[in-house]
Amino acid sequence: MFRRFRAFQSGLLAVLLAAFGLAACQPKMQFRGEEVANPEPAPELEGVNWNGEPFALEALQGKVVVVFFGYTFCPDICPFTLAKMQQVEQRLGAAAEDLEVVFVSVDPHRDTEEKLASYVPNFNQDFYGIRLEPHELDEASEPWGLTVQYGQPQDGPGTPSFYYVDHTGTFFILDRQGRLRLTFPPDASVDDLVPDLQLLLEG
Repeated sequence: MFRRFRAFQSGLLAVLLAAFGLAACQPKMQFRGEEVANPEPAPELEGVNWNGEPFALEALQGKVVVVFFGYTFCPDICPFTLAKMQQVEQRLGAAAEDLEVVFVSVDPHRDTEEKLASYVPNFNQDFYGIRLEPHELDEASEPWGLTVQYGQPQDGPGTPSFYYVDHTGTFFILDRQGRLRLTFPPDASVDDLVPDLQLLLEG
């Protein structure tokens, strides 16, 4: 009886050691993007989508989310970014069903819902194009680490002529729990973004 008990103990110990060894050998997620230390829920973000429906970022929990800021009159980076995200979705294939892309305007005076509706769906009808009221944009700037600077209208102050907006171009990546996990610079490539998004989608 004593031998059987010792044999049982030995067998149980072997199973536990094997399980521990297997867990220890599980590879840690290796990301290309900048990992956020001690990930926490992403800052609040509420506004109106290009289709007129209310938007709340927290409602997207359960999906992997890419958030970036821009404006529809942007001549280069913003349209390139939206086109890049369309390529990302194509590369992800069926997995892209669990990915949400959120474009947030930093130019609420020109980017009306109608303007966003004529712009964002040209890249992908499933992309969000969010308009915030000016005070809502101000409130979101600090928690998102957002910098926005408006240039002078080309025909002078107070005129309705064209102006540029300098703004933070970071990609903010949220995991399925709604936590801010990664950031990428605006020049990140599709090849940079896709592997990290795949890891979060599989996680």
